[in-house]
Amino acid sequence: MKESLLKMLACPTCGQGLAVEGPPPSPEGEILEGRLICPAGHAYPIRAGVPRFVSDDAYVDNFSFEWKLHCRTQMDTCESKVSEEDFRRKTGLLPDQVRGKRILDVGCGMGRFLDVVARWGGEVVGIDLSYAVDAAFVNLGRGAGVHVVQADVFSLPFQEGCFDIIYSIGVLHHTPDCRAAFLRLPRLLVGGGHVCVWVYGRYNKLQSFTSDCWRAITTRLPKRFLYSLCYLSVPLYYLYRIPGIGHLLRNLFPISMQKRRTWRVLDTFDWYSPKYQSKHTYPEVFSWFREAGLRQLMLYEPPVAVRGTRDWQSPSQPSEAPGSGH
Repeated sequence: MKESLLKMLACPTCGQGLAVEGPPPSPEGEILEGRLICPAGHAYPIRAGVPRFVSDDAYVDNFSFEWKLHCRTQMDTCESKVSEEDFRRKTGLLPDQVRGKRILDVGCGMGRFLDVVARWGGEVVGIDLSYAVDAAFVNLGRGAGVHVVQADVFSLPFQEGCFDIIYSIGVLHHTPDCRAAFLRLPRLLVGGGHVCVWVYGRYNKLQSFTSDCWRAITTRLPKRFLYSLCYLSVPLYYLYRIPGIGHLLRNLFPISMQKRRTWRVLDTFDWYSPKYQSKHTYPEVFSWFREAGLRQLMLYEPPVAVRGTRDWQSPSQPSEAPGSGH
């Protein structure tokens, strides 16, 4: 953790500022151990360089498991910029809109999009409920302008009006209440700031039905056993590419169609393992943005991707969204 993160943090219990107690920073300026404490006495540990505002990974232990195994799988390389292209398509943001901005990544995982934003020149804070934060810190947390925090979207430890841009790509639909999770975000924006989300679409009804039937079984399986089963996606990929029969099979038993086999296994596990997985439509997500007082709504190609802007004098956000909590 960098001391510069303190100017953004607030106690999630009482909203007051936080101070650091513990050993001095490392020679690189990182606070690796200690605790954060507010004037009211609420304290939160810093472990392995990451502030921890939760006691465990709650309902997302599958993500803690998968990102430990795939801590670098989705990171861009000199030869491949898949994550950068995904970020462009699902947020509509370009490097000039990110450079010099303060940005929040809600559900950062092992840091694939933190990497994109940092390369584009933004100061970015990544939060995640899972222990993927440990992989994210190792991958990127010591880099200039990158901060990693373990926290719950329903109890965010940040000051209001703190960020220029907030994005959440493929995460909110894995919370107990996607709408309530979204409504926690806009109050953290400055006036004129943007919030961008991508959540699963509910447009392929057959695939949604069959995958939900399979998930009724797969979410009860031991994680390691399910992960082993996901290696079936390696040969099935070639069968699913056969015209006609492949399309039918993709709807009856969906798998990732990523070309890279390790990424394919990861994405298939990511689909079948989470406890929560909701699907949505553009009108439904639009209604959340309007409820939060966001304007200038823009939609993007991969369903459901939406971006909105907070008014310079936005109405106050709800302090507690209906249906929130665990």
